[in-house]
Amino acid sequence: GGTSTTSQKGGGGDGSASAGNGVSGTSNTGGGGGAAGNNVPSGGTGGTGGSGVVILKYTAPVQTVFTFKGSSKWVAPTGVTSVDYLVVAGGGAGAGGGGGAGGFRTGTSQSVTAGTEYTITVGSGGPGGASSTAGNPSSIVGGSSPSPFASPGIVSAGGGKGADTQAGGGNGGSGGGAFNGGSGGPAQIGGFGNTPSTSPSQGNNGGNSTPATATSNGGGGGGATAAGSNSVSASAGGAGGNGTASSISGSSVTYAGGGGGA
Repeated sequence: GGTSTTSQKGGGGDGSASAGNGVSGTSNTGGGGGAAGNNVPSGGTGGTGGSGVVILKYTAPVQTVFTFKGSSKWVAPTGVTSVDYLVVAGGGAGAGGGGGAGGFRTGTSQSVTAGTEYTITVGSGGPGGASSTAGNPSSIVGGSSPSPFASPGIVSAGGGKGADTQAGGGNGGSGGGAFNGGSGGPAQIGGFGNTPSTSPSQGNNGGNSTPATATSNGGGGGGATAAGSNSVSASAGGAGGNGTASSISGSSVTYAGGGGGA
């Protein structure tokens, strides 16, 4: 996931190491937005969460991959009885804590019915700014039971927002990082990931803040593979949790990394 000093992993934005704006999550990865340096908004604004993505792969009669970067409809072609899928939701925005990654869900050989229309929803990332918001869900819905896509379908939850006040991070696909605004208050708790619960898990918790002194600090947003790191000290935010790699598109891409705290 993003940190204040290293490159992004899984699309999570870097937090600002000093006064300045957090880096936005990468589009169509579900990465969480990075946190702003020092206090929000005086030290800068948080990064926007990266938008989500939906990818379908099937054989009819040759292997075909559809990548949906925006909401759409898909009709299962003649002869197609199953698909592999990846559904990644929009990442949460960063503020004082890093934004949580969008939920990451994937499956193979899942049944579909030829000629049936499926609704594809691709969630946007939470807008960054002086305050933060959660990311939006992505989903595939269509067909009838026992297909896994029958309503409510396969839904990945939007990433939790990074806390923008002295508070815990938001819950979501992965949880947002907590923030302590430098007023001498107690440590705050990162948001819960895998909310609502799915199996396998769609994400991880955000990182905690440390008790504040005169300096702000925030935890990293949770990622698909790992929880966000706790704030290291009153002047160093936690790294975002790492994302998860998938080769469904034909090349290995890492999705759903948490945004770095600051």
